[in-house]
Amino acid sequence: MLRDQNQALEKRIRALSDQLSQFDRDISDRVTRESQSLHDELKQKSSDLAQTIERMFAELSNVKTDRTLLASLFIEVAKCLNQDMGTKRGGAESGRGLSGKFAT
Repeated sequence: MLRDQNQALEKRIRALSDQLSQFDRDISDRVTRESQSLHDELKQKSSDLAQTIERMFAELSNVKTDRTLLASLFIEVAKCLNQDMGTKRGGAESGRGLSGKFAT
């Protein structure tokens, strides 16, 4: 009777061991799939972020370029005004200066 109980117990232990091994494989497979899914998602987010940063950098470069062009335009206007002021210094406006031109 003890031998039968011992064999039944060993059979039950083997069944539980097999079941535990199956659970272990299932969990391992699930973790692997989830890990791959998260890896793919992270890769996609990283790619999206890189594209966004590149787009923002391009926009920033355009803004800086526009500022540079505007600064160049102001420099040219200032040169023209200085040349204009230089030619008029001999006339009636020589004492008033640039601020006199814009006074209301």
